[in-house]
Amino acid sequence: MSALKYIQESKMVYRNLLVFGLFVLMIWGCSDDAVDPEIDETTRAYDPTKDEIVVDKKEIRAAWIATVGNYDWPITKGNAETQKMELTMQLSRCMTLNFNAVILQVRPVADAFYPSTLEPWSVYLTGVQGQDPGYDPMKYAIDEAHRMGMEFHAWLNPYRIGNVSAVLASSHVAVKNPSWVIEYNGVRYFNPGLPEVRAHLVAVVKDIITRYDVDAIHFDDYFYPSGAKSTTNPFGFDDKVAFDKYGVGKDVHTWRADNVNLMVAEVSRVIKANKPSVLFGISPSGRRENSIDLYADPFVWLDNKWVDYLAPQIYWEFGHAVADFGKQANFWNDNARGVPMVVGIAAYKFKDSAYPAYGSVTEFDKEIEKVRKSTNLSGCFFFRMRFLENTELFTFLKTKYVWKSVLPLMGALTAPSVAAPVVSLSGKQLSWNSVSGAKKYVVYQLEKDTELKNIFNAHAVQIFTDQKFSGVSEKSYFVTALNEDQVESARSAVFTIK
Repeated sequence: MSALKYIQESKMVYRNLLVFGLFVLMIWGCSDDAVDPEIDETTRAYDPTKDEIVVDKKEIRAAWIATVGNYDWPITKGNAETQKMELTMQLSRCMTLNFNAVILQVRPVADAFYPSTLEPWSVYLTGVQGQDPGYDPMKYAIDEAHRMGMEFHAWLNPYRIGNVSAVLASSHVAVKNPSWVIEYNGVRYFNPGLPEVRAHLVAVVKDIITRYDVDAIHFDDYFYPSGAKSTTNPFGFDDKVAFDKYGVGKDVHTWRADNVNLMVAEVSRVIKANKPSVLFGISPSGRRENSIDLYADPFVWLDNKWVDYLAPQIYWEFGHAVADFGKQANFWNDNARGVPMVVGIAAYKFKDSAYPAYGSVTEFDKEIEKVRKSTNLSGCFFFRMRFLENTELFTFLKTKYVWKSVLPLMGALTAPSVAAPVVSLSGKQLSWNSVSGAKKYVVYQLEKDTELKNIFNAHAVQIFTDQKFSGVSEKSYFVTALNEDQVESARSAVFTIK
């Protein structure tokens, strides 16, 4: 029986255990399975003389950091040093939770958190759109996230311009091109049916990925506005001129859905053509039906492999009458179509009296465990950062993310594989050679699984550029190398510290 089949069958027998990104690292020895009654099987060190399997569990963990409305950051406007301090503190909280990515909103209302010739400085930096904040916020955020060992996902809103009462900078593309803009329910939007709008968005994405060391481009669930898909007033969202010009042979609803799909496809192509190592992820509503109401069908993106991950926002509790968390998680798990799925978690509902199911951390515990036990769900994104500052929720999440995690494989492979490190042990210190092409090294500590016989879980205790690690007595360790795609080498030899 193969190691993979053994683990799969063990999961069925023992609580349907999830193993994210299952990677069987080793099978040692062939001795019998007799258990020494004097040894505590739950805490003993790894024994290479026994027939034991080592597995590791990979998951992505991140927080959305919203800049629109200054919801999460920056808290203070117009002071560069204070803004840097605020962001560093927020990223440090993510690092303390062992998150391995952050999702920062860098284009909230078609303005920019970085110097751009295409769009003005964001109003949320200084209070005045187009005013230079005196530093490059996105570069600072990228550098800080990477310094703390986290990926940086640049979050963009493709169509939103903002409230009609907002004062736009003279350099704003909506001011320069008023024919691109539709006002609907008091909000300005770009018209998704115009090729010029798509071309501008593609140019913005290309500008970011070619000038900055971002790890992903991320879109949220804002496409056509809610209510635009109306059978009684189909042109309440007044795009009839564009429809008459470009919608030949289609009904308006099919045409609008095609417009969103064209945009997603074009963004995907520009990323792959210019920097294929950058991921493209979209976070639609947690119910496909809700997303389709915005003319955005995630199944089309998945089937065409335009996205490298999908992060449906399942912002409802277990037992919800319409959108039960467990049923929605099962839906996306069963319809992943070979694309990694990440579940959006409603941290903003914690302790809100309007959502009694979120009155304690129990609901989050159940949701995280559901994700971990689902084969095609690759982790959790939490909405949003300021709500993770709640002491009770923060403390709870620390208990769920005790160990670090290598990111699961997402996107196409663009970097060559790397060799395993050659490790030596001196006293309690492990050290290893520099591996050509390695971006980081991962130190794993082996812990006996409390339920599965002959299974040792490999927990990441260090993911960094360092080439040394001080271990703990009576614990076993091995080391791997990571390439630019976060793909691991084979493992080193296992060392047990005496």
